[in-house]
Amino acid sequence: MKKYILLSILLFLSSLTKAQTFWTEQTKLKGSIGKYDIFMTLAIPVGGATPCFTIGEYHYMSTKKSIDLCSGDDGRIIERVNNKKTGYFILNDWNKDLGQTVTGIWSSMDGRKKYPVKLKVIGKDE
Repeated sequence: MKKYILLSILLFLSSLTKAQTFWTEQTKLKGSIGKYDIFMTLAIPVGGATPCFTIGEYHYMSTKKSIDLCSGDDGRIIERVNNKKTGYFILNDWNKDLGQTVTGIWSSMDGRKKYPVKLKVIGKDE
């Protein structure tokens, strides 16, 4: 009986370990979407608990409310607010060196609104 309990505990702990996602190679960016100032963090996830190729978050400097980001294999970094897809970024090579500029576009999910994005890499974490 003790073996079954121990095995159950090990399996449970193993599932918790697999469920964790760690951010690696974080890139911190500061800039704008159109005329609105933002701060963004993007990273490459490891750990297997997410289907995202890139994960992150950003917030408008005026509100400081965090907006989650996740990219699939199509290159779009999709934002979610209250678990609803509200828009996406297409950024040109966001994983640049400190001080370099990243450009792209932000678009609403329906494509009706589009704004230029200009960000500067202000930090890197390994």
